[in-house]
Amino acid sequence: MQQQVKKITKIIKWIFGILTLILCSAAFIATLPYALFTNVYDFPSTKPFSGKTWHNPYIGLAFDDISHWKKSNFHGHTKAWQGITDGHSDHAIYDSVYRALGYHSIGISNYQFIDTTFKYAIGYVPCYEHGFNVWKRHHVCIGANSVTWLDFLFGQNIHHKQTMLDHLQPTMDVLTIAHPKFRGSFDPEDFLKLSGYDCIEVLNHYRISDIQWDSALSAGHPAWIVGDDDTHNATADGETGVCWTMIHAPGNAERIKMTSSLKHGRAFGMTGKRGLVEFYPTHYDIIGDSILHIRLSDTARIIELIGQGGTIIGKDSLVPEVKYQLKTTDRYIRAKIHGDSSIMWMNPVMRWDGKQRAKPTINMFHTFAYRSAWWIGYALIIVVIVALVRKRSN
Repeated sequence: MQQQVKKITKIIKWIFGILTLILCSAAFIATLPYALFTNVYDFPSTKPFSGKTWHNPYIGLAFDDISHWKKSNFHGHTKAWQGITDGHSDHAIYDSVYRALGYHSIGISNYQFIDTTFKYAIGYVPCYEHGFNVWKRHHVCIGANSVTWLDFLFGQNIHHKQTMLDHLQPTMDVLTIAHPKFRGSFDPEDFLKLSGYDCIEVLNHYRISDIQWDSALSAGHPAWIVGDDDTHNATADGETGVCWTMIHAPGNAERIKMTSSLKHGRAFGMTGKRGLVEFYPTHYDIIGDSILHIRLSDTARIIELIGQGGTIIGKDSLVPEVKYQLKTTDRYIRAKIHGDSSIMWMNPVMRWDGKQRAKPTINMFHTFAYRSAWWIGYALIIVVIVALVRKRSN
């Protein structure tokens, strides 16, 4: 009887040892990116837009033909990864739903996978959603050339977020921070420092992240708007055709035209129903560096002008246009235009000369110290495990 008990105990210890080894190995692999790839940065001080020059992303655009504006969605999910991820529509249904709503670019952005099913379709732009970490710190990779598998699975501070942006940026045309308000994945304070991205997904059926957008703009970061459904079921009214981007790209507008316009702010975001656009901008100009003039194709219910810190600096009701006298204290101005069933979110004009803003730099000493701390931690864990094994064997 005692021999049987000893045998069972030995088997249990062996199983426990194997499970411990598996868990330790999994923990090591999951945390390895922190030890190998984390950069620690020196961030430049926050500097709002300034100067005498106003940058207008819409300058020189032909507003007379609404066909130049291409309705687009770059964030949506279909069935993928053998059903492991959350996607309920097959490719054909997903595509047909958006085609029926008049979309030009219909992005399928499944997690960590560039879908090429419709690569020969007009308006096709390769994209995917990057990120498999716990807190939904994701990115919409638009015009993606390859998939980046690096991610920090657990906690991420500002240095991990900037490291991730620096790794992703060279692999695509337009790097967009996805749904920053969702699960608090990116706080407004993050946008005071982060750089190296092109757009913020301000509009998403899960959350509206205009506070994060205004935080970036107030800190002097030229971030452009993207609106995406982020649908996981193309036939669901509440998440399909409710957030989208209108991109100014004349003609058939293939990938290069679409991503170039998006990257330079020649677009506006929309929230509404069934992808319905109630009106279009017909004039968006700064007259003599002193007056912002916006004119629409139809009367708006409300036109709000929003400036530094997300403050409403102008508001008109039941008008087709607005003229605003620019003040020396204005840093940027963006228009939020309400219709009866939709809202148009225009990109901002800003006091900016169009040149590259100061970027964060890697602090080599702090980076080495941070990574070394992880390896010291690994070594200490190994020492403790070896000591315990020896103690038991004795």
